[in-house]
Amino acid sequence: MASLRKSKADIQPKPVPGPESTSGSMRIWWLNPTIVFPILMTVILIGAYYIPSDSYVSFYRVNKFISESNIIYSILPVCFFVLGGILASLAGRGTKPSKAFGEVIVKRDSFIKMWINLLFGFTMFGYAVWFLIMLRSGFSLSLFMNVLSGEPGAIYSIKENFNNVAGVTSFTNFSVPFVILTSYYLFYNKKKVYIWMLAIVFVCTMLRAVFFLERLAIMEFIVPLAVVYFSMRAKIGRRPKFVGAYPIVGLLALVGFFGASEYFRSWLSYYVNYYPSFWEFIVTRFFGYYVTAINTGTLYMQHLGFHWLPFPSSTAEFIWKFPGVPDNAYESIYGFEPQAVINNTLATMGNPEFNNPSGLLQPYNDYGFSGALVFWVIVGFFTGVIYNQFKKGHTFGMMIYPIWLVGVLEIPRYFYFGSGRFFPCWIIIIAFTLILHYNRKKLTTWRLRGVGADE
Repeated sequence: MASLRKSKADIQPKPVPGPESTSGSMRIWWLNPTIVFPILMTVILIGAYYIPSDSYVSFYRVNKFISESNIIYSILPVCFFVLGGILASLAGRGTKPSKAFGEVIVKRDSFIKMWINLLFGFTMFGYAVWFLIMLRSGFSLSLFMNVLSGEPGAIYSIKENFNNVAGVTSFTNFSVPFVILTSYYLFYNKKKVYIWMLAIVFVCTMLRAVFFLERLAIMEFIVPLAVVYFSMRAKIGRRPKFVGAYPIVGLLALVGFFGASEYFRSWLSYYVNYYPSFWEFIVTRFFGYYVTAINTGTLYMQHLGFHWLPFPSSTAEFIWKFPGVPDNAYESIYGFEPQAVINNTLATMGNPEFNNPSGLLQPYNDYGFSGALVFWVIVGFFTGVIYNQFKKGHTFGMMIYPIWLVGVLEIPRYFYFGSGRFFPCWIIIIAFTLILHYNRKKLTTWRLRGVGADE
C-alpha cells in the first residue's frame, strides 16, 4: 500500500509559464510587428522602385507604373502602421500579465481537447467535401500523374473545374485555429494522437497548396506553428540558439516550397523554354509576386483614383462573400461590380497573371487618401494591442496573434484581414475566448474555478 502512495511532489501540476517569464518573447525581434513589417516593406519597396522598367516588361510582361511621384503613396501606409503600433505599445504598458490560458490547458485539459477535436472535425469535414467535389469534377489518378509530369494545363484544369460550396468548403479554414490551439496544447501535453492529427491536416494543406495553387495555406499552417513554438520556448527561458536568424531559414524554405509548386504549375509546361535556369526563374518569380503587387496597386490607384468605391469592398471582402450573400450583391446595390472593373483594368493595362492588388494600397480604393492613412493607424494600433496581449499571455492575444502575423506578412500582396478565409478564424477565436472567460458558473462542467481572474 505504501508503494501506491504518492508524495505531494509527485502530484504537483505541470509548471505553467507565468507572468514572470512572459517578457521572453520580446527578445525575438521577428515576432514584433512594428519591427518586422517596416523591414519587409523596405526591402519590397526598394526592389519595386529600383527595378528598371525594361525588367518589368521583360520578366513580368507589364509596364512599370511606380514612379518617383507616386512611391510616397506606398511609403505612407507603412509609416502610419508603425505609428499605430507605437501608440499601442505606449498605451499597453500597464497591461497586467495573465496565465489563465496555460492554467486551463494544464488543469482542465478536457475543455481544450473538446475544442481541438471539434476544430479537427470541422476541418476534416471541409476537406472531405473538397475531395468529393474533386471526384465529381473529374479528378482521377491519371490527372494527378499529368500534374506531376508537368503536362500543360493539367493543374489549371483541376482548379477551373472545382466549384466551391460557400460555407461548406470554407470549413477547411478552421484548420488555422486548430493548428494554433493544438500547438499550445502539445507544448504542455505531448500526446501522439494530436501530433498525428496535425500531420493529417498538414498533408491535406500541402495537397491544397499544390493542386489548388493556394500557397497561402502553407503559411497559415507553418507561421502559426512557429510563432507558438518559439514564443513558448522563450517564455520559459529556453529560447533556441540563433533564433534571431530563423527568418532567413524560413525565407529559404518558403522560396524552396514556392519553387517546388511552380515546377509543376508553370515551369515544365511553359517557362522551361523561357528562362535560362530554374533557379533564376524561381527567384524572379517569387520576388515578382510582391513587387508586381505594388505595381498593380499603383495602377489601380492611378487609373481608378482614390475612393472610387462607394462602400468598402477591398478591405471588407468577407461581407460580400458571406454564405448566403448573392454574388451580385454589390452590383445590385451600387450598380457595378468592383471585381469586373478591376479585371478590365488589369486586362487592358496590366497583366492578369500578376493580379495581387497589394493590401498596402487597397484602402485607398475604399476610403480615399486621408481615410486610408487613418485606416492604417487603426490597423497598426490594433495589431500592437494584439501583440501586447500575446506577450502578456492573455487568451485572445495568444490565440489570434499567430495567424494575425500571417496577415501582416501578406499586406504587400493583399489585405488578408478583410478576406473571407480569415473570417472563420477570428470568429472561432473570439467564441473560444468568450466561452473560456465568460463566467465560471456557466462552465461548471469543466470546473474552471478562478479561470479568467488574472484577466
